[in-house]
Amino acid sequence: MLKELPSLSTILSAYASISAMAMLIRTILNEMLPERMTNYIFSMIYDFTSAYFSSDFTFIIEDRWHAGDNQLFRAAEIYFPTIIGPSSDSLLVGFDKSSDPTAPPKPSIPVDCRFKDDFDGIRLEWTLSSIEPKKYYVPTKRFFSLTCNKRDRERVEQRYFPYINRTAQEILNKSDSLSIYTYDKKCSMWEPTAFKHPSTFETLAMEPQLKEFIMKDLDSFMEREEFFENVGRAWKRGYLFYGPPGTGKSSLVAAIANYMRSNVYDLQFQGVRNDYDLSRILTSTTNRSILLIEDIDCITTASHDRTKVIEKREVEEDEDENKRPFSINYGIIHSFLSLSWFD
Repeated sequence: MLKELPSLSTILSAYASISAMAMLIRTILNEMLPERMTNYIFSMIYDFTSAYFSSDFTFIIEDRWHAGDNQLFRAAEIYFPTIIGPSSDSLLVGFDKSSDPTAPPKPSIPVDCRFKDDFDGIRLEWTLSSIEPKKYYVPTKRFFSLTCNKRDRERVEQRYFPYINRTAQEILNKSDSLSIYTYDKKCSMWEPTAFKHPSTFETLAMEPQLKEFIMKDLDSFMEREEFFENVGRAWKRGYLFYGPPGTGKSSLVAAIANYMRSNVYDLQFQGVRNDYDLSRILTSTTNRSILLIEDIDCITTASHDRTKVIEKREVEEDEDENKRPFSINYGIIHSFLSLSWFD
């Protein structure tokens, strides 16, 4: 059999002939065809050869999915800092206000970082990428690229991705820290801050009967997932708080967040441009969270400056109540709290 193999000189000669032919064809194409057409032809050849000769398959997991947050992307963000090891070429670290400065910094994933994972004998390689938009009002696009062997594609879809979601949920359930998010209109994204409000139902100054009613109502809401599903309603609960400043509305919101162990999304309607913007903002909140809308009386057409209206009311306090131009009590600040709970 060894005698039937071609000699080394024959192999080198054939390789040189093929290389010369390829260079000749490339030169002819460059001279005869426009550059865009040449690039298209070579890209088609590359895609054809990659599809048939490459053993790799790549999943793309973007941060947005169907006009909302991609929950798989969020789960991956939570899961991966726990497995980043020597295989990664870089690591993002830092402290927040609630961190112990003497403890090791918290890890996170930097852009363009490559790291590997091993699941049930499957070798996986991840990369976090980011695309900066050309228009300032378009948010930055981030996505994960997951590369695996083609023969493992089905196992990754059926077993690995659900495993990431379960693990991320377990990490969140064990986490002691909460966050409060404010919407950044310029960057079109929610910005988190450590939530460390000390208010609880035990320390809240409230009538015991009302406090017990709210706690029982929250517990009932948590236990009625099946009921909401059976009647075809979203698993949500809303509360409207109203009263003068300093009466404890914010403390009650904090007590509910601490009781439910949920992150808070604080939305100011003054930063919402239109209905589309509002829809995109609301759909970008995460599951099992609290949406807080403060000063909702400011979104009406009668939302003039409170101070001026209050001063005017004081001057005209002897006038008939019905003669006032607006029916809203501007000495009262309204806050709306919505609990959004999905699995």
